Amino acid sequence: MTSSPSTSSATPAAIAELEQGLEHLKVANYYLRVALDQVADGVVIVESEASDAKSGPKVLFSNAAAAMLAGADPESGLRGLGLNDLVAGEKDATILRQSLRLAVDHGGCHECECALQSLRTQAPVPSKWRVRAVFNGMRKLLNFTILISPAGQSAPAAGSARAEMKPAVDDLDAQSAQLRKENLAALAQGIAHDVNNLLGPATVRLSALIQQVQEHPALAHELQLVFAGLKRARTFTSQVVTASRSTPRKLEATDIVSVIRDTVEFAGAGSNVHVCVRNDENLRQAVADPVKLSQVLQNLVMNGIQAMPHGGYMDVQALNHIVGAEGDGKLKPGKHVKIIVRDRGCGIAPENLGRLFRESFTTKPDGNGIGLTTCKRFIDEMGGDIRVASTPNIGTEFTVILPAAAGADGTRPLVPADTAPVPLKHGKGMVLIVDDEDDLRKVAQMILGRCGYEVVQCDNGQDAVRIYQSLFRTGTPPDVVLMDLTLRGGMNGTETASEILHLDPDARIVCTSGSVTEEVQMVFLERGFVGVLPKPYEAGELTQVVHQVATMMKRH
Repeated sequence: MTSSPSTSSATPAAIAELEQGLEHLKVANYYLRVALDQVADGVVIVESEASDAKSGPKVLFSNAAAAMLAGADPESGLRGLGLNDLVAGEKDATILRQSLRLAVDHGGCHECECALQSLRTQAPVPSKWRVRAVFNGMRKLLNFTILISPAGQSAPAAGSARAEMKPAVDDLDAQSAQLRKENLAALAQGIAHDVNNLLGPATVRLSALIQQVQEHPALAHELQLVFAGLKRARTFTSQVVTASRSTPRKLEATDIVSVIRDTVEFAGAGSNVHVCVRNDENLRQAVADPVKLSQVLQNLVMNGIQAMPHGGYMDVQALNHIVGAEGDGKLKPGKHVKIIVRDRGCGIAPENLGRLFRESFTTKPDGNGIGLTTCKRFIDEMGGDIRVASTPNIGTEFTVILPAAAGADGTRPLVPADTAPVPLKHGKGMVLIVDDEDDLRKVAQMILGRCGYEVVQCDNGQDAVRIYQSLFRTGTPPDVVLMDLTLRGGMNGTETASEILHLDPDARIVCTSGSVTEEVQMVFLERGFVGVLPKPYEAGELTQVVHQVATMMKRH
C-alpha cells in the first residue's frame, strides 16, 4: 500500500519560503526607513481610529525630521503618542481632527494649519499639516499619513477662521509637484548612502595600497589618479546628501588652478586628446563651490573630448578678468576669474547654439540634455556666467566667468589641493567593528590588523551588544567601537550604541555612516558617541581616528 506524502515533508520548504519572505520584508523595511529619514519634512503615520479618546489616534511611525520638529529623541521618535499630544491646545486638536475627517470625505487629501507642540522647549511651532487618508482596495481606511512642515511667516495663526481650511482639491497639482520633489530628495539620499557604501572598500584598500608602492613611481601615479577620482566621488555624494536636505553649501574662496589641474587630469585620462592647461601667474581665487565647479569643468572637458573622436589638442586656460563699471550682462563690475575650455572638434551648428543651455536639448543619440543645463545652473548659483562660441568644423569655446574672492589679488602663492592619502597611524588595542557591509568590514579589519590592532567584527546590533557584554565581563572591553548607523534588521546603530553605553558608560563609540553631514555630527556626539567617521573613509583616516580614540582618557 502506497502512503500519501506527509504534509510534514513540505514543512521545511514552506518554512524556508516564509523565512525568505520575511527577509525580503526586513530589507524593504530597512530601505523604507532610510528613505523616510532623509525627507526634510516630518512624516508621521497614525492609526485610522483613536484607541484612546483623550489622546486621539496614536502615532504608528515617525521619521527623524518629525521627531526633531517636535523636540523628541530621533530614535524613540513619536511612536505611541496621540495626535492630541502633538498640538498646542484643544482648538488646534479640533482643527486637526476635522482635517482627518475631511481627508476621508474628499478623495483622501486635506491640509490644515495648527501649532505643533514642542516637547522640548514647550514653545508651539506654527506648522502646515498635509493629511492623506490611506485606503485598501475595498475602500477600508487603513491609516493616515501626515506630512508636517513649519508654516511660512505669512501663515495664519492657529485657530483662525482661515486655519479651518477647505479641501485641497485646487492645490492637487502643487501637492503632486511637492511630493515628487520630496520623493526625489529621499531617492537621492538613499542612492548617495548606497554609493558611499560601495566606494568604502575601494577607498580604504586603494589609499593603503598607494602607500605600499611608492618605490614604483609610475604605478603610484596611476593609482593616485584613480584615488583622486574616488575622493571627488566621495565629495559629490556628500554634496548630494547636503543638497537633498535643503542645506545650501557655502561658497568659498577657491584655488582655481588646483581645481582645474585635478579635474582635467582625471577627465582626460585614457583619451587620445591632450589637454593643455595654462593660467595667469598671479591668478586670483574665485568665489565658488569647488565641488560644483569641478563637475562643470569635467563636463565641458569630456564634451570636448567626445567632439574630437580622432584625437588632438584641447586648451583649458584660466585668466584674471575685469568687468567694467557698466557691467557685463549678469556680471557685476569688478574683479573676476575667467576659465576658457576650447576644443578643436566638429563644432556646433548656429541654430543650436541658443538652445544649448535649455533643459532636454541634446544632439547626442544617447544624451539626456541635462549636462549643460546643470552646468549653467551651478555657475548661476555662484554669481557667475557661462558662455559659448562655436564654428562648425573648427571647434567650440566655453567661457566660465566667476567673481573673484575679496582680497584675492593673486600676490600669494597658491597651494595645490592635497589629494595624497592620509598616512597610516600604528597603535595598539582592541577594535570592535559593527557594519553590515561585508567587504568594508573585512578591509577595515585587515588595515587595522596591519597597524597593530586586535579586531573583532560583526554585522548586526544584537551580536555587537553580546560581544561587548562578553568582553566587558572579562575586564577587556574594546578600546574603540566603530558603529555603522544603518544596520539591516533588528537594532540600528544608535540603538545598539545606546545598549552598549547603558552597559558601559565609558564605552568609546565612533559613528560611521555614509549619510552623516557636518551639520548633524554634533547630534551624535550629544548622544554619547565620541567621534564621527563619515563614509567612505580612507585607510589613513580610519587608523588616525582609531588611534585618537583609543588613546583618549576614560570618561568618568
